[in-house]
Amino acid sequence: MTATLSPATPLRRAFLSQEADGARLPVVLLSGFLGSGKTTLVNALLRDPRMAGTAVAVNEFGEVPLDRDLIDHGADRTVVMANGCLCCNLAGDLEDAVMRLYGWRESGDVPRFRRLIVEPSGLADPAPIAQAILRNPVMARALRLEAVVTAVDGVFGAEQLGRHPETRKQVALADRLVLTKPDLAGADAVAHLARRLRAENPVAPQHVAQDGALDAAALFPPGFLDPEAPAAARGRSALLAEAVENADPDHAARVASVSLTVEGPLAWREFDAWLRGIRVRHAEALLRVKGLLAIDGLAGPVVIHGVHHVLHAPVALEDWPGADRRSRLVLIADPATAAAIRASWDAALPAMTSSVPP
Repeated sequence: MTATLSPATPLRRAFLSQEADGARLPVVLLSGFLGSGKTTLVNALLRDPRMAGTAVAVNEFGEVPLDRDLIDHGADRTVVMANGCLCCNLAGDLEDAVMRLYGWRESGDVPRFRRLIVEPSGLADPAPIAQAILRNPVMARALRLEAVVTAVDGVFGAEQLGRHPETRKQVALADRLVLTKPDLAGADAVAHLARRLRAENPVAPQHVAQDGALDAAALFPPGFLDPEAPAAARGRSALLAEAVENADPDHAARVASVSLTVEGPLAWREFDAWLRGIRVRHAEALLRVKGLLAIDGLAGPVVIHGVHHVLHAPVALEDWPGADRRSRLVLIADPATAAAIRASWDAALPAMTSSVPP
């Protein structure tokens, strides 16, 4: 999905409005390999009063999902939990299942939950699920992907990174990493795992869940806990600034980050053409794209983010959330692709800025 601009198109109409973006249901994708502690983590998070009104869509078969009494082998089943949260064990294709749950919400068949956590199987690649939320026209209008959170087993995580490509993909795609079971792993093992995770994903902040517990406000973007918050206060720009700060320009492992900043405004048409070319040429290797952009002709920034070749509808914010008004863009890919992206950016930057009036 992209927002192209013809000569007759007003600039503002090229982007999703702040009001329309705020009307969409915020979603967090919680991934993690088998046994990584996703369910324990969610159970602990749901005890936080700020998480009341949350729905959790679990897509496990033959496993025990959130509620210990809820064991489902194919039929959809929904349980209303004591704190007002929903647990749904959804059968079938996850894309259809999530929209089924959203349909129940809109029709009043289940309580009108305020946010959604999607917990796929431990063997699932999170990228197609994230892409479904971003690219499916119906899902994109109804849902807003706030973050991808990945739980990593503190005891077996290092071994799983070496043996299972699913674990590496889950880690590489994450906006947030949660190290679980630190009491069983020990301090040295947790420190070693943290270094391994930094090599796989140099920009994602790492959190340690003690006894499965973690502060929801520390883990989730502000807009996930407060869907009515103004778009500029949702914390996306803060997450992006943190990613830029954490990025290691000398990183040379399996996954690398490219952090790009520009002092002045960018011409949207030229930038959009450059980004479209990157997505077409490097779709499979390009894991994530996130940006907060100063666009010529707009007072506030434009927020972009995507997975592989799929870009969420850009959102134009009314105001900048802080004093820093630089364009900031972070892309995560393999090292060779990262180097190609940086070279392409350097070559294309003059065209992105030269067409902007001084």
